[in-house]
Amino acid sequence: MRIAGIDVSEVVEEFGTPTYLLDMDRVRENFLRLDKALNCPHTIAYAYKANHEPELVRMLSSLGSGATVPSGYGVMLARWAGVPPEKVVLVGPSPSRGDLAEAADYGVTVSLESESEARALRDVGGTSVMVRVNPGLGAGAHPSLVTAGPGTKFGLPPERALSLLRSLKGEMNTRGFHTHVGSQIMSVEPFISALEVLRSLVEQFGGVEVLDLGGGLGIPYGGSGEFPLGEYAEIVCGASKELGVHIFVESGRYIVGDAGYLIARVNYVKEVGGRKWILLDAGMNDLLRPALYGAKHRILVDSEGPEEKVLIAGPVCESADFFGEYDLPRVREGDLVVIADVGAYGFSMASRYNLRPLPAVVALEGGGYRLLRERENFGRAIFG
Repeated sequence: MRIAGIDVSEVVEEFGTPTYLLDMDRVRENFLRLDKALNCPHTIAYAYKANHEPELVRMLSSLGSGATVPSGYGVMLARWAGVPPEKVVLVGPSPSRGDLAEAADYGVTVSLESESEARALRDVGGTSVMVRVNPGLGAGAHPSLVTAGPGTKFGLPPERALSLLRSLKGEMNTRGFHTHVGSQIMSVEPFISALEVLRSLVEQFGGVEVLDLGGGLGIPYGGSGEFPLGEYAEIVCGASKELGVHIFVESGRYIVGDAGYLIARVNYVKEVGGRKWILLDAGMNDLLRPALYGAKHRILVDSEGPEEKVLIAGPVCESADFFGEYDLPRVREGDLVVIADVGAYGFSMASRYNLRPLPAVVALEGGGYRLLRERENFGRAIFG
């Protein structure tokens, strides 16, 4: 089996399993496609929460990317990667005083989500702000991916967002408004609706420098249809021209999602109640999305012949450690299995649950490969 021209078995022989692969060439291609489509003043403030691999964010910075970061450590990483502070936005519903202090020290913009957060930022000396607007609507492929609308913890209603930004004018650099309605969105309608709310706020405020439209641009995950990038860009740039604003887009998944792969080995094959289980050495601790969101990823195998229905699961002691039901050619113990489209919210959500070490991460680039992150060694960490 080859991915980006690389024989997967060679990578496994050197680094073992489970191992993440990150196709850096594909990341670059995705970023430049989005950058080219946005034919108006803009910043792609890449969402570090999607995949924070240091070499990845440094490469994106070299291409002109900004950064959307969820913590003070994200600010540090953006600083290390060479992202200018005016291209960095700290976003999150409950940043600590330490997070805000790190943002203030580097001079990045904070997206305020409450009046009390504004007071905390004032205390630590931060001066550059947006205000996050909850436009009253949300979108996303799963309820947990909806980050706006009634009942969510994010942002402020439009009237309060406007009032907060007005109250800070003259005291801080009030750059504009921010919104993020959800993730894994495959149509432009939610963005159109959110822009209508933001347009009214900009007019009432008397003009702003920046509109941050958040992220949410989806990828197919093996299904049909692509995100309508051309239509999205036309809508976004139309608003930029009409309102005279610089657009921030905090896309993460669209840039890295289809550039990641998780290699696993089949530990065991067993039949129970007439159903065949394929049990891997990678589990929900390595890739949480299926257990958390019911997400289903493409499975690649290096075998041929008639397909059979199988259930694929991992080694973790939880029934939720289940990747789904698939129709695959016959898979045997010892075979390699590749889970595709895991570049976003794959390794970044991995954990040590069930006393399982974090996997290795390997970059694919220019027809070769190199280690980005060693597999965690519990023995060395605990016993020295």
